[in-house]
Amino acid sequence: MNSDMRTRALMIAVPALVLIGSVAGCSSTATPAAQPTAAASATGSPAATTTASTTKPANTTKPAGTATTGGTEASACTSADMKTTVTAQSDGGDTLQKGLVTLTNTGKATCTLDGWVAISLVNAADEVVPVPTRKVPQPGPAEAFTVKPGTSAFAGFTWTTCDKGDASCGVGNTLRYNLEASTDGPVAELEGFPAGERSGITMKSLTIGTLQPSRQGVVAW
Repeated sequence: MNSDMRTRALMIAVPALVLIGSVAGCSSTATPAAQPTAAASATGSPAATTTASTTKPANTTKPAGTATTGGTEASACTSADMKTTVTAQSDGGDTLQKGLVTLTNTGKATCTLDGWVAISLVNAADEVVPVPTRKVPQPGPAEAFTVKPGTSAFAGFTWTTCDKGDASCGVGNTLRYNLEASTDGPVAELEGFPAGERSGITMKSLTIGTLQPSRQGVVAW
C-alpha cells in the first residue's frame, strides 16, 4: 500500500474511533443520569412524613381560669326573709297540742337555715309571755340546708295547754317567730288557733323541733 492510501485509511479510522468513544461515553453515563430521579423519589417520602408529623390534634384542654363550679355560698336566712305561718295540728281535745311552722322565703336570694326557729307567746299588750321552752332534735338532728326564693322550710312544735286561772299558765293572743334570737320577732300568721280577741292561747310549756327542708314527719313526734 502506497503512502497516499495509508493516509486515507488513517483519516477514515480516526473519526470512527472518535464516534465509537462518544457512543461509549453516552452509554456509560446513562445509569448515573437515572440516579437523581431515584433520589427525588426517595426524598418525596420523607417530605410526606414530615408533613404528617407536624399536624397537631385539636386542642381539648380547658383554658386556664375556666370555672368548674358556679355560684357563691348562701348567707343565713333572717326573720325578715320569711313569711311564717303557724298551723295548729290538734283538735284542742287534749292538753298536748301540736303545731306546724311553715317559713317561706319571700326574699330574692337563696338563704341557709340550720337549727331551730324561736316561737314566742305574746299577750294583748304586745308583751312576750314567759313560757318554759326547750329545743329537741326532732324529727332529726339539725342540719344546714338552703331555701330558694318562693320555697319553704318547716318545723314542728308541741305545747301543753293549761287553765287561765293557774298562775304558772301563760296566756296570749298570738305567736311570734325569730331566727336570730330566742324571743320576740315578727308576728306569725296563725291558722286553727282561737281568735286573737279571745286571748285563748294557753301554754304551760313549749317544745320546738328542728328546721327541715320537707314537712314530712316534722309533727310526728
